[in-house]
Parts: sequence; C-alpha cells; structure tokens
Amino acid sequence: MEHFKLGGYAMVYGISTMKISPDMDLLDVNEHQQIGFERGVVTGYEVKLLKYRKNWKRVDFSPIYKGIGQALSYFQFGVDKSILVLGMSNDIPRESVSSTTNMIESVIESFSTLRGFDARIRKYFDDSFKETPVLKGAKGLLLETYCGWNCFGIMVWIAYDDLLMTKLSAEQCFPIYLNEKLKHRKECLLRKEFKYEKNFLSRYRASRTGN
Repeated sequence: MEHFKLGGYAMVYGISTMKISPDMDLLDVNEHQQIGFERGVVTGYEVKLLKYRKNWKRVDFSPIYKGIGQALSYFQFGVDKSILVLGMSNDIPRESVSSTTNMIESVIESFSTLRGFDARIRKYFDDSFKETPVLKGAKGLLLETYCGWNCFGIMVWIAYDDLLMTKLSAEQCFPIYLNEKLKHRKECLLRKEFKYEKNFLSRYRASRTGN
C-alpha cells in the first residue's frame, strides 16, 4: 500500500454523514485531473491477498470473485475508477505462481464480452447522426440515463519479485446510472469530506512487530 502509493487514504468507511459498506480499502483523490468535461478523478482500490491452502494443495481463488464484487460496488460511492489489486502471497509455491497468474488472466479475459459491448455502444455515441434498427429511438434514453463510463481494472502484485503487474488489466468501462446521489458523493470525495482510518498503516506495522 505504501510502496506503490496507490492511494493516500486507507479504510474509508463514511462519506459526509453516510456510513458506507463495504469500506474502500484505499482511496486516491486527484482534484486537478480531468476526464472529459469532468473535473477531478477519484480512484478506489480494493485489495485482496491470494494464499496457498496446504490442505487443498492449491491456491484459494475465492478472494478474486469477492474482490470483483466489492470493487464494482465502489461505483455507488461516486468514484470514477475502481481497481482490484490482487496480491500473490509468498507462501504460494513458485511452481504454482504461473498457474495462478494464468487463472487471473482467464478471469480478466471473461470481460472480453463486455469490452465488445462497450465498443459498440461507444461507436453509437460517437455517431450522433446515425440510427441503427436495433437501437433506433434509444439514443435519447441512453444519453439521459447514463452519466459516464466508469473504469474497472485489475492489477496483480507478486510478492516474490515485488512487482506490480499492470499488464494484467481488465480496463473495462461500465455505464453508471445518473442520479444526484452519485454526483453529491463524488463532490464530497473531492472536498475530502469522508471518514477513514488515519492510523491504519502505523497500527498494522505495530501489530506485525509486536510494538
């Protein structure tokens, strides 16, 4: 969390006066970056650790699927980007690292259908004067219903090599339903009106060292 400087705020559990669930493991707030006409970019990171189950003689992959669900739920809090960071524990035998990476790649590949759908919808948005029989009459509805394309991605951290593999990335954009609650929550995040565990990292280090 510290080495890669993914986010400046750990364990965000409230936005303004609202308690959120699940907590956002890490939050990065960039007030000056822009996406299109939108000022400010907010990124949430969900962190999961893959471990080796000796009794199973294999890696437990359940954190991947749980992590995807939790990362996607971040969009309801007003973030622009939600990234799942999968850590591969150094208790995973080296001979299992390659197969574990392949498993993660296959999960990412499952987003290919969504990428194809996203490309077709984007093409339709860009072609503002053309209607197709399938989407005829839907343009106004789509433009009024969705406020933007929020990005979900996956990164993998391999403990053996202290390496963050950004090449393993879903980079899938999801249309987000336009409502005032989302707009308000993002504005609160940009103003840093949220609650988080300020001493989370220092307490964790102390618990590891026994101090």
